[in-house]
Amino acid sequence: MNSAISKPNYRLLLKHNADFRYLWLARACSFFGDSLYNLAISWLVYSMTGSSLQVGLVIVAKFLPEMVLGLFIGAWVDRLNKKILMQISDAAQALLTGTLAVLMITGQLQLLHIYLITVGLSIMGNLFATSQSSWMPELIADKTYLISANSLLSVSLQITRILGTVAGGILVASIGNSGAVIVDAVTFIVSLALIQRIKQRSKAEKNSGAATDLSIFAEIREGWKWLRGQTALLLLILLGTLSNIALGPSNVLPPMLIEELLQGGSSELGIFNAAIAVGLLLGGLFVGSKSPRRIGLWFSCGLGVQGLGMCVIALSPVLWTACFGNLILGFGVTVTVIPMSTLFQLLVPSPLRGRVNSISSMAFNISIPLTYGGVGILADRIGVEVCFGLAAILFAVCLIIGLTNHHLRSLDIKAPQSSRSPQTGQSV
Repeated sequence: MNSAISKPNYRLLLKHNADFRYLWLARACSFFGDSLYNLAISWLVYSMTGSSLQVGLVIVAKFLPEMVLGLFIGAWVDRLNKKILMQISDAAQALLTGTLAVLMITGQLQLLHIYLITVGLSIMGNLFATSQSSWMPELIADKTYLISANSLLSVSLQITRILGTVAGGILVASIGNSGAVIVDAVTFIVSLALIQRIKQRSKAEKNSGAATDLSIFAEIREGWKWLRGQTALLLLILLGTLSNIALGPSNVLPPMLIEELLQGGSSELGIFNAAIAVGLLLGGLFVGSKSPRRIGLWFSCGLGVQGLGMCVIALSPVLWTACFGNLILGFGVTVTVIPMSTLFQLLVPSPLRGRVNSISSMAFNISIPLTYGGVGILADRIGVEVCFGLAAILFAVCLIIGLTNHHLRSLDIKAPQSSRSPQTGQSV
């Protein structure tokens, strides 16, 4: 056996699997464009309205379509050619962002246009993400490389998010909001071209001759019926939803934490937010370098690391310790999310993957709007540090549940009999 490939890594994955390489480049490109768009649109909405509430409502508008339409999108992903769906998504997003840029340049843009385009982008983005997640196990023949693939996508997301945010500020200042949005539209076109180069056919395409007689609602029920019998996956969804609730303070309360507790300003807030981005990046690199097989255990431990980060923030008397806690939190988020995504890709049968992924995403995201509002009210009553402390306790509860559950703790990626190519699964 060739020891050089006994442990999956990024270099071998990108070198030997051209299809995944094109997908990775496409996602990195669109991640960069999304960062430009998010910065430009937030600045644009605030400059148009002078209201941080409107900025928040635009962000909420990105979550609503997935909660309303997610199940239907998942069913369509299971039915149709995933490659074509991803290209439709890219083309639609390029058209929507291009339309937004034209409205901005011609001076006809209204707040309603921003809401409608944001909803459209959210729907198309969810279509791409669901198709990608469902197709990934088919692109990675050797499943021991699957967690490396998910890790690489996560690392790329964090790097391009940081670069895109910096570049977005420069572009908005130099060529305006409309120019930054045009660049975002171009990234979707580039992504579409890269996806076209993927040669692997999805199973939906291979089985296109065997059309289903089930209605879309019957297919959704079929996915839910299968999921109800999967103890480990149901526990993953429960713990993922609880961890999203526990993350509420880190998403809502940093301005309050910095200003009221640590006596800082906008510069300190920027440093605090940068710390979690660094943690997310380091976590992705760490998981990718280790390529763990006992990913059920890693998922549970990641919840514990997030709880530790929350605890450090809650007890921090000064900025640098709070930033260290936020870095730990970001590290734990990635250590949790990558194994969870991989477990879903491994455990869910290909014909059901889109529907099950949509059900889980709805469960994870449905808590976000409620938590965002509830955490702010709670912090006003009991204090920001207590909210972070309660979040740490909730993470500790999740950790205990995960470690004491045999079904989750024992989940792993089975070691192959010999080292295999990440493209073909052939022994080398």
